[in-house]
Amino acid sequence: MVLLLTVLLCTLPMGASPYWNGKITGHRNQYEVLAEAFIDGHVYVDYGDHTEDGLTALDQVSNVYSTKVRQAAQVDYHWDHAFYKGHYYVYFGVVPVVLLFLPFRLLTGYGLTTYHATQIFTALFILGVFAFFFSLAKRFFRKMSYGMFLALCSAFSVMSVWYAVGAPALYGTAITAGLCMEIWSFFFFFKAVYGEINEKKRLHWAFWGSLFGALAFGCRPPIALANLLVLPLLIEYLRGRKWSLRLCGQLVAAACPYVFVAAGLMAYNAMRFDNPFEFGQAYQLTLTDQTGYLNIFSLLRPSQIIKGIWENFFGYTPPDDAFPYLNAGGAVLNFPILIFPVVAFFHRGTRIALREARLYWFAAVLALIPLLISAVDAVYSPTLLERYRMDIYWLMAILTFLSLGFFYSSSTERQQQIVSRMATTAAVFVLITCVLFYLKPDDSNVTNVYPEILDAIRKLLTFWRT
Repeated sequence: MVLLLTVLLCTLPMGASPYWNGKITGHRNQYEVLAEAFIDGHVYVDYGDHTEDGLTALDQVSNVYSTKVRQAAQVDYHWDHAFYKGHYYVYFGVVPVVLLFLPFRLLTGYGLTTYHATQIFTALFILGVFAFFFSLAKRFFRKMSYGMFLALCSAFSVMSVWYAVGAPALYGTAITAGLCMEIWSFFFFFKAVYGEINEKKRLHWAFWGSLFGALAFGCRPPIALANLLVLPLLIEYLRGRKWSLRLCGQLVAAACPYVFVAAGLMAYNAMRFDNPFEFGQAYQLTLTDQTGYLNIFSLLRPSQIIKGIWENFFGYTPPDDAFPYLNAGGAVLNFPILIFPVVAFFHRGTRIALREARLYWFAAVLALIPLLISAVDAVYSPTLLERYRMDIYWLMAILTFLSLGFFYSSSTERQQQIVSRMATTAAVFVLITCVLFYLKPDDSNVTNVYPEILDAIRKLLTFWRT
């Protein structure tokens, strides 16, 4: 029941704003257009704006990647695409097209409206959160209060995707697809390392973990950096085992999806940009000229990285005087429950429990990856936006769930009651905060398009007082 209500809470409101629900023809439909391009036999998207000599208006511009130069030239072009050698490309990850848009188009003859794909990925992600947390609780936290467990599952699911609920199409599609792939990758890898004794089943689950982890690179690469968590899991799997040809063969078989998916993505990149490692980041038609991002040394700017990390975690945005008052800022300030792992670190019983469960290094790497992702987002993005924090919310949620679980397990019965009540209360506040963030007029969401809805909600909550 809680799982179903959480899915409905996050997916039903996605179609509320006409800015994102497909009612505006040709708006945020790059995935739909790319599916059509694949059917036509090419990887670029054709908007029919080439002249007889095969050129577009952008081909006459000296530097198409400079916003100022494009504005000075007063040319019409398609915003937020990659442009390379006279063709437009979709720089968002191709995996959602392969998994959903293309099959839907071939089976039905109709294009899949983009926000529907976000609904699907979001629902599967939430299902993955509940499944993964259940497997963790069953393995490590059998004494955890069931109410606390359900509250955390629901709150952390909503927290991870709340931005995509208000602005679901395209950006939200790529991000929720990456979240979906990674959470199921974690689920399968944990099942392989901690949930099975049978070696064949271990290999089976590890294969699926590798497949979903590899597919995340074709959704949103920063989220796919979470694959680094495979390393402490692999070390745990190899603990006490003797090297042999059979073991090496098992590891190679389990890792095969990474190889094949990487080969496919590299071939796709080479077809578009003559570079297997270029996803289209450098050729975006957005706010800034990002062609300099081709040079990795130009990205090593410590001040920018430190500033980006601070902003991602502790950036402060003052509240408004008007309802719903809250403005999204850094992840920890948005959701203070995420600071709990720091508290748990100083609790001796939690540290001992982590070591006994052989999850100490997993938790350590899990704590570092959000920092790494924030650094990557800081240097590879023109500006840090709230939607980019979706890259890290879910990882911080997993770390917080682990910390609360081990803290609870290592406490006395009286302390467990207090922890359960506090965690459940904090989860409720997370849900309320997410609803208020959703209601904040922003990014052409429903209250931004229909401000009268926000006014009606305000009046309802204040008993119709003006």
